[in-house]
Amino acid sequence: MPDLKLIKNPGYVYDLIFLFYYKYNVDLFPEIFEANEEDMKYFSDTLKALQPISDDLYIFFRLAPSKRCFFTVNYFHNYAKVFTTEYSLELLQKEINDHDSFVRNVIKHYFEELDDNEVTECRKSAKCIFEIIKKSDYDDKLKSKLYEFFIDPEPYIRSLQYELMVKDIQLSSYYERNYSKILDAYNELNCEVLEEKFAFLGHDLGDKKNRSNICISFCLLNKNLVQFSYQSNATLYIMGVDYLSSIEKLRKKHIDLIPEQFGAALSDINRVKMLDVIRQKGKCTCKDLEEALGLPASTAYHHVSTLERCGAVEARIVKKSMFYSIDRRYFSKIIEYFRRFSESTENQQ
Repeated sequence: MPDLKLIKNPGYVYDLIFLFYYKYNVDLFPEIFEANEEDMKYFSDTLKALQPISDDLYIFFRLAPSKRCFFTVNYFHNYAKVFTTEYSLELLQKEINDHDSFVRNVIKHYFEELDDNEVTECRKSAKCIFEIIKKSDYDDKLKSKLYEFFIDPEPYIRSLQYELMVKDIQLSSYYERNYSKILDAYNELNCEVLEEKFAFLGHDLGDKKNRSNICISFCLLNKNLVQFSYQSNATLYIMGVDYLSSIEKLRKKHIDLIPEQFGAALSDINRVKMLDVIRQKGKCTCKDLEEALGLPASTAYHHVSTLERCGAVEARIVKKSMFYSIDRRYFSKIIEYFRRFSESTENQQ
């Protein structure tokens, strides 16, 4: 069986981002994240202990109407392929320090329909981006925050870098005081336990080709988190210290919401076309999907990520490139679920 290796990142960086994420989306947590009163108290108490957080970072961490957060998409999920190697706060600070690229990422995140040339025009002309903001369907608060940012982005970017640095110091101290929780969770784990807990997803840890180990990265703040991804040299699990209860919820949701997830995933024609491209090619990169469907990079990534989250496609890294392929086990479950609607019952004529 593969080895179980405990690593600090990306769990630690996720917790750092989570501080800001919670501050700017606290009103959405009960509904979107199914957080109960106990969870909300835990998050609130933790946030208070690590206050204050600047009010100037709204557009970086507030969930947009598409349910996507700029910072988590662009500076967490987009770095999945280096989670077990170079991913760190130092790397993110270096990336953020490229202010031009950062501003372009903000434009592409909030206005996915723009192509690269249009993004360049918006970067050159405040009037151009202001006109686009004005015509958008965003609420008045978000529009106001976007206007403020694009008038002079530099102070906001510097504020973000400073806040990340300060919160890193506070979070490091918090981790030192509570690290025993991570060790306790880690000591309860082994490959057999992981395989048993994730069996409902079809995981077989002993049969993953080209993977020599399994990496575990824990979160202290986002204690309910359960994520996994396939790396070039490992299978990575990012889990909160209260992962056991979360896995049970995930198991029930996986069973109960298959038709709902399926319907949501295929509600956009681009995702239907994307599945067909992946089926025909066998496996392809996000760049392949961009070119095949004529989509902007951020839009293609959003659609393929939606398909991955529901289970319709699986992602694997091959020689530093992320390839997507159809998860046939998922469609077998879909077929099995809907088969009952084609079968007659004894009471039917």
